[in-house]
Amino acid sequence: MGTNPSSPHAAAQRLLLVTGLSGAGKSTALDVLEDLGWETIDNFPVRLLHRLVARTDQANDGSPKPLAIGFDSRTRGFVPSDIIALLKQLAGRDDLTVSFMFIDCDDAELERRYNETRRRHPMAQGRPLREGIGAERELLEPMRRWAHIVIDTSKLSSNELQSHVRDLFESEGESEMSLPV
Repeated sequence: MGTNPSSPHAAAQRLLLVTGLSGAGKSTALDVLEDLGWETIDNFPVRLLHRLVARTDQANDGSPKPLAIGFDSRTRGFVPSDIIALLKQLAGRDDLTVSFMFIDCDDAELERRYNETRRRHPMAQGRPLREGIGAERELLEPMRRWAHIVIDTSKLSSNELQSHVRDLFESEGESEMSLPV
């Protein structure tokens, strides 16, 4: 399990992994975290995560800068069971405090959002939008079950999602969350 910031290893880097259904609001959540001073990377190849967290960038005050990594079904090497195994390994490190957030949304709202923007769903290539959303939901379900922060954006506006993420991460309460091993 990750280190509690009140322990002797208080300089542990905060690592937040963010995933969810395409169109649910992952990019919006990452933008808010960036505004809060987090270093954020979206669609980072998960297989390179060990290398990325091997180097700890320091904030101006000398503490490790919090890092949020976004990934989804489009990310190269996206295999949920492999990602969960990797996250368990990272959560066991004393120099990291690992959190995992899943952004969810109901199918009807995702369909509305995709139809409104006229963007193609990444898993709907060659099939109806509803089937693409269903396939992605099935692929991501193990990650949703494993995440300890789940935000359902079905009834949230973009501004409400931003406010919710700010409420979760502006305070130091989140820094004490860590993943179960």
